[in-house]
Amino acid sequence: MKTLLDRVENGFNRFLKLLIALVAISIGLFAVLIPFNLLLIKTQMGSIWWLSEAIEYSLYVGVFIGAPWVLQQNAHVRVDLFASALPTHLAVRLELLLNAFGVGLCLLLCSYGVRAGLWEFADGTMPDKDLRIANWYMLAVFSLSFFLMAMEFLFRIRRSGQPDSTTDEVVSSSSSSAF
Repeated sequence: MKTLLDRVENGFNRFLKLLIALVAISIGLFAVLIPFNLLLIKTQMGSIWWLSEAIEYSLYVGVFIGAPWVLQQNAHVRVDLFASALPTHLAVRLELLLNAFGVGLCLLLCSYGVRAGLWEFADGTMPDKDLRIANWYMLAVFSLSFFLMAMEFLFRIRRSGQPDSTTDEVVSSSSSSAF
């Protein structure tokens, strides 16, 4: 029987998959629109004037929105030389401590983003660009990203109590550490 937390985590995972699919679609659009824009320019049929700034915004959004999924997949860079030298039970405790630290840091950055976003909204700040998207939207993406990463760190802490989760994760990630 699934508990409420299991259903919340499943919904969270589906939401992350949706977000990463949107990021992948945006990257696919770059691959089509950049050559198309070059074709338009070379044939002197005009250009997509907003494309480079749209790509800039999309990359910003994609990196921040993709970060929780990357964390969930353990696809981020990890250097766990120290953890690999520890006995397994201590490595698991260190992993829990680092996940708790991750929750705190992500919530701190999320609150910073929310506060800065509210100030930007109140000031009506706009960037000095041709494609003008209010600064508070970008700060909302920043805040959402860190909130989602805090949730993923909490789910990691929750999963650490389940069999074959953290212990295998710590041991397997220790053997494949990146420098």
